[in-house]
Amino acid sequence: MSTLAREAWRRPVPRGVDLMAEDVEPAELAEARAHLPRASPQELAAFVLRHRECRRRLAALEAFYRSSPCRMARVHLLAASAVALGRFWGLSAPFAQLGEAVMPMDTAGQPRSKAWEAYAHACSEGLPIEVRDERWIDAHMQDVAKVREVGLEAAFLAEARAHEEEPLWRLLVQHLEMTLGARLFDQPALAGAVPGETAMAGGMALALGRMLRAGWSLLRHYAWVTARGLLFPRGVRGAGLLGDRQVAWVLLASFVTAWTAARVYRRGVRTLHRGQQVGPADSWPLLAATLGGDVTQVDSRVVRFYSNPGAYAVQASVELHGWGTRLFAWLATRLLGQGVFECGERALPARFRTFRRIDGSMHFVRELYCEGVLRVFDSDFVVREGRLYEVFVEHGLEVELEVRALERGGVSVRGRRVRWHGLPLPTFGVGVEFRAYPDESDPEGVAITGTLLRQSHSDARAAPRVLGVLRYQASRPEVSDRHSAFFGALAASTTRWMG
Repeated sequence: MSTLAREAWRRPVPRGVDLMAEDVEPAELAEARAHLPRASPQELAAFVLRHRECRRRLAALEAFYRSSPCRMARVHLLAASAVALGRFWGLSAPFAQLGEAVMPMDTAGQPRSKAWEAYAHACSEGLPIEVRDERWIDAHMQDVAKVREVGLEAAFLAEARAHEEEPLWRLLVQHLEMTLGARLFDQPALAGAVPGETAMAGGMALALGRMLRAGWSLLRHYAWVTARGLLFPRGVRGAGLLGDRQVAWVLLASFVTAWTAARVYRRGVRTLHRGQQVGPADSWPLLAATLGGDVTQVDSRVVRFYSNPGAYAVQASVELHGWGTRLFAWLATRLLGQGVFECGERALPARFRTFRRIDGSMHFVRELYCEGVLRVFDSDFVVREGRLYEVFVEHGLEVELEVRALERGGVSVRGRRVRWHGLPLPTFGVGVEFRAYPDESDPEGVAITGTLLRQSHSDARAAPRVLGVLRYQASRPEVSDRHSAFFGALAASTTRWMG
């Protein structure tokens, strides 16, 4: 596309500018006339060029997401193919600029920002789909924030007000309201006040509500143009341009698979109340509040770790002894959504994240990357009357923890009583104990060993049987970006396993 043509589709075309040198086909002009019956020849040519660019960018978008897939990518393809079939870029230059601004790649097909580079890297390394969704959401929210900052959304709405009596323009406004207009929580998410998945879930819920209340005309329009694209395709075919029938198939394929984004919605709802993610400087006096004066017996490195585990870079390893333990861990992971049953000698990349609830308590998320799957432990740590409790809010479970100082500056945290919605549950002699000691090989490191134990009913004096062991090696990273260190470890481990 020449410089003249590129400028034509991005802004209204001045009178007297000749765009016919761009070899606009008569059939394309006739189609443009059907959408803009009172337009000038220059405006019709601009319509054609913008629609051509839309089809070209959709082809590039489909190729980009084919090599870099995630669940949210299917939703983006669904919206982009619907816009192409509806000729919406052709109708409005500001609307075309909006669509171009939220493309993940530039005109050369390369990621257009560092956030999109991080997303593409996660896909190329085969990281878990939750990680890819997380990076997609982060990159997309940054794009939407820039769209609003530079005034593209406001420019389109100003143009739309001049055409508010025209049905097609009303459909454009409806489309914007159900996509960018539904994104009310992006700024809090970018500021860290709410998780990105929660912001996306809120946008999905708002968009669905608007669609059910007032979006039927837009849905009917998309159904009509999809059927027409399949049965009576129009438009000039060319290199790098998708035809109507191809676009319709992209839309249908995206529609069939876009339901998987419901998992992103459910994850966002679950994380709605987890609080605001904190930095390395934040802390909770968990050990001091539970040990009292005995906290002086605990090494300062261990005290700092329990004050904010999210400030540490972590690796983990899992051992499960016996098929019964593996079956129990598998059932717990499948039924509760928390846990890990993958085990072996190799170290697993892990990530600790801490959040501050509204009441000031710590919400603690432990993530383990297990051969392409993300395993999560997600709970609150609350101190009540000098006792430490681990609370699994989603499941209504509460575990009372016994905290005591150990020799060599260590600390033991052991589960004692379990309650479900306030009712005591039998433990059948099974318990979990975590012991943390300073790592002598790392001046700021801590080694944590979690043991799944079972006490014999027949002989209470016998040593408990070890069913499984979960080890964490935690160290304070030299850089503050712990997420980069975590994802770098994921990439390295994935490369090893795939190689």
